[in-house]
Amino acid sequence: MQRILIIGGGATGLIVASNLLRTAKNKTLICIAEPRNILGQGVAYSTEDRGHVLNVPASRMSMYVDELEHFMKWADADKNFFAPRKVYAEYLMDSFRAAESNSQVASSEHIPMKVLDLKESNDSWMAIFSDGTSREFDVVVVAIGHGPAFELSANISSNSKYVADAWRTAPQSLEGTLLGIGTGLTFVDHALSHLRRSVSNSVIGISRNGLLPESHLPHRAEPLVVPAQSRTSPDAVRNFIESAVDWRAAQDGVRHELPIIWNSWSEDQKNLFLTRDLRWWNVHRHRLAPEVAEEIRDEIAKGRLKVLATELVSLDDSEFGTSAQLANGDTVKVDAVLNCLGYRTPGDESLLGALFKSEVAARGPLNLGLKTNFPEFQIISMNGTVHQNFYALGPVLFGERFETTAIPEIRAQAAAISSSIIR
Repeated sequence: MQRILIIGGGATGLIVASNLLRTAKNKTLICIAEPRNILGQGVAYSTEDRGHVLNVPASRMSMYVDELEHFMKWADADKNFFAPRKVYAEYLMDSFRAAESNSQVASSEHIPMKVLDLKESNDSWMAIFSDGTSREFDVVVVAIGHGPAFELSANISSNSKYVADAWRTAPQSLEGTLLGIGTGLTFVDHALSHLRRSVSNSVIGISRNGLLPESHLPHRAEPLVVPAQSRTSPDAVRNFIESAVDWRAAQDGVRHELPIIWNSWSEDQKNLFLTRDLRWWNVHRHRLAPEVAEEIRDEIAKGRLKVLATELVSLDDSEFGTSAQLANGDTVKVDAVLNCLGYRTPGDESLLGALFKSEVAARGPLNLGLKTNFPEFQIISMNGTVHQNFYALGPVLFGERFETTAIPEIRAQAAAISSSIIR
């Protein structure tokens, strides 16, 4: 019997497991190490708020590359439908169970623990779990999700009104004026939830650029083909998108080719893109569902939602409450401050730290995530050895692939890894 360990049981891990269950030809046990009691949720899909919807239409959300209408059929949804993320979590789990039920040779086991370390043992791997136990596996797949949230300065993070992680620690009963740090998709979700909760609530969002995400159109156009001259540098990519008649179709074309484009760039070009163009890319790439964008515009028009191009300098408590000092000179009274800046690439605080220490794995480009044998997904050791039975996908490959966190990328990676393992 082949023993496969998937480390991480969020959407990424569950999609890999489901692909393996569907394609296994011999007796196989698929173990998923995930501390959460429920698989398939992770940070992305753990919300219970049905107002938090996907930012990708149903036509792009299938788990399987060979059944692109799988989610649409499951949800009985139009291709342009933006489903609640809670519904998508149910789809992931339901599809996983169906894959296991339909398999004649493969089964799964949920191990509700973290993996602290991995040790090579001849042609297999010994996994060390958080309870001190260990087990041996023939194949390991690293599918851990996002790292810790980006942090603010100590004088801000120590304030009692500050919530350090919008998804992992945010309370559900905030009232009054909410200040959001960062104005991307996370901010939009929490801002609208806060405004829907009470007519007396208000929201202020601040970021360096003061920009909200762009919106999807009601009907998605086909991605444009990216010419060779538009792949050569960050400037070339940006010019291609900004000069296109339909910038959305141009960016979608770049996105589909970006791992290859990114891999062809030098370290300096990659660093330039991250430091200069990342915010621009994210504003255009991570788009709002049309109905969400309309609700945002409506709340801005009502004056309940404000978005400012500035930064938070300090939080000051007094007998009159908490005041936020902003870099533009404004002072605003707030009842809660929510960190909506997003998450770092997993690093030394995770299993990756142990793998780097033992030199079982090497760091990816720009020291972000893991290094693999691109375009394949096998992890490379510090001495350059390619581990034939050790794979990675998802956020841990940010440094190597850049676009590696959305379902269209994850399902392709999962299919490729599953095919390699089964072979």
